[in-house]
Amino acid sequence: MSSEPLRLGCFIPQGWRSEFPDSLAAGARWEAAVAVARRAEHSGYGAAWVYDHLQASETEPPSPVFDPLLLLSTVAWATSNLRIGTMCLAVPLHHPGRLAQQLACLDVASGGRLEVGLGAGSDPGEARAFGIAVPGLRERIFACGEAAELLRASWSQGPTSFEGRYTVVEDALIYPKPVQRPGPPIWIAGGGERLTLWQVARHADGCSLFGPPARVARKLEILASHCREAGRRPETVRVAVVVDCLVADTEAEADLLVERFNRHQEDRASYRARRLVGTPEGCAQQLQEYVDLGAREICCYFPDAITSDGLERLAAAVLGPAHPTPARGQGS
Repeated sequence: MSSEPLRLGCFIPQGWRSEFPDSLAAGARWEAAVAVARRAEHSGYGAAWVYDHLQASETEPPSPVFDPLLLLSTVAWATSNLRIGTMCLAVPLHHPGRLAQQLACLDVASGGRLEVGLGAGSDPGEARAFGIAVPGLRERIFACGEAAELLRASWSQGPTSFEGRYTVVEDALIYPKPVQRPGPPIWIAGGGERLTLWQVARHADGCSLFGPPARVARKLEILASHCREAGRRPETVRVAVVVDCLVADTEAEADLLVERFNRHQEDRASYRARRLVGTPEGCAQQLQEYVDLGAREICCYFPDAITSDGLERLAAAVLGPAHPTPARGQGS
């Protein structure tokens, strides 16, 4: 089992899951999102993550949804040590060659703090609404592995020529190159056992999984098998678990949060089994189950990050007291 230390990550609200109070205007929501990143850094989190969606479900009034790379550029400016990452970029929404340049610029802007998560995209209807052609799931999954190859090729020295099944680049001058050499770590998100984890074993530095511990344990066994088939040691793949977190003073208050955020009316036990729910200490114990399986990255999504101090309380329970670090752009 890996001896790497645990790293907590925190998702930055972007609007797709209606995280912001309706009373906040778009500009105030942007400031509140960046403030979550500052709070995470102050509390000891090692990474700030964003997702990739174009629009929220229909609400009244409509919910603004912030672009992941633009938001990360602001987070890079507002923080000093926090790693920043995408978990994950929907490959069908981006041209990988153009994305290579954008991500290299972001790595430069952050001083070499970028991590790149790629995924097949979870909402083809969303892409079609914006006129983006979306192939079937199998093709989208294989496009993730090819995109990882193209990114690495683009971040090497010299002009880039690449001929893949989905993307062709010819003598592209992709500059600047990333600060990190040979480039930012690349993750592939998802737990598909035949295709996605096969791609992870061959193309990724890490994978992100979700679900209760028993499900994650099964995915890790299958990933290890794919790694061995590819001639790779399983421990060289960094494992992250993406999990919603609801932190409360008591279990009774936690039940109220479940009722509030259980958007799809899941059975309460099922809802809790796939999330960290309860007191800070209880959530820390649940989190430890994933660590015991070998996860060294827990990507925490707090539905109430704007209005509660749950992210601070979970960090204190898992990591101990925070050690503040000054953020760039803040007062001296």
